[in-house]
Amino acid sequence: MEFIYGLILGSIVVGLVFYFYRSYFVKNKTQEQSVVLLEKIRHVSKLITVESDFSEIMHYSDAKKMLLNLLSSHKKAIILANSKVMVGFDMKQMRIEPNTKNKTLKITHFPEPQVLSIQTDVEYYDVSNGLFNKFAAGDLTQLNKKVKENIEEKIPASGVLNNARDKAMDTVRMIEQIVETFGWRLEYNALNLPQNQSP
Repeated sequence: MEFIYGLILGSIVVGLVFYFYRSYFVKNKTQEQSVVLLEKIRHVSKLITVESDFSEIMHYSDAKKMLLNLLSSHKKAIILANSKVMVGFDMKQMRIEPNTKNKTLKITHFPEPQVLSIQTDVEYYDVSNGLFNKFAAGDLTQLNKKVKENIEEKIPASGVLNNARDKAMDTVRMIEQIVETFGWRLEYNALNLPQNQSP
């Protein structure tokens, strides 16, 4: 009889130990998983989805007048600029709510596309200096800056931001694959994202 009581008591003790183990350690593991998932997604940081090439030819001339405008000295140049513009998403701006009970991550905000990088290669042609009006290092720096500003002004009308916006759902699905490898589920139905996927 004592043997049966011992078995019952032992079963109760083992059951309690198993219950507390599951309620404490498994919950912590799930919470750790959600933190790891969020860090992995944020680690992507800036994700480039569209690359576009821009070209610009700029004619520059400057006249310096002297001796009561009786003499003038001209300098001029032709500038060819080729730029690679990279557009995508800053993933640090994305907001995600984890639910450790259901093992789901819910995207509550997805960032708008933005220009992440502009790489510009500038070449100078037909550079000519005037007798008293020569190109200085500061002039070339200002010209490079002006070329980049001209490219930036053309970006909104070029459609590359809209192309990146169309790729937003592809980006969300990539995140979904990362999440599913951990056995979690990604919720994004509340997001108002374009459904069309351009090749």
